[in-house]
Amino acid sequence: MNQTTQEPLNDYISVIRNLSATAEAIARTEDKKTEAASGRHHELLDGCIQEEQALLLKLRGLEQHRMKLQESLGWDGFTLRQILEAAAPGERQVLAPVFEELEFKLDRLQKAREASEQILKVRLRELELFTQQGAAYNHGGKQTPAAAPHSRIGDRYV
Repeated sequence: MNQTTQEPLNDYISVIRNLSATAEAIARTEDKKTEAASGRHHELLDGCIQEEQALLLKLRGLEQHRMKLQESLGWDGFTLRQILEAAAPGERQVLAPVFEELEFKLDRLQKAREASEQILKVRLRELELFTQQGAAYNHGGKQTPAAAPHSRIGDRYV
């Protein structure tokens, strides 16, 4: 590895590490969303969503930077596996653990996102059922007493 490739490679490794850290932060936010929805603390979801949006913007910027660095290193359009195959042995030795960490964090993020989506779908379905029954949530995320039930048939045919 010569000096001209060393600096872009070090920058690239730094970006990959930042991508890993950002993916982990998003996964933790997804975990918070899951916990808030599971505990019916709907008032906490807005903060989680705002935090997640900021992290996603950061992730997008890092991804653009990664693509530019990859191009400068001659790996434009390569997957991580292809980069390892194309890299010199010394580069491969440095890149492999960084890529492994990124793959681990992305897998964790995927699992956290799936769990979050699942519980949010359940809660949305509950809200649909409550609204059909005349129940509602207050600003604190707690269910308010339902209005006296009325018959939909009676409303239509009276």
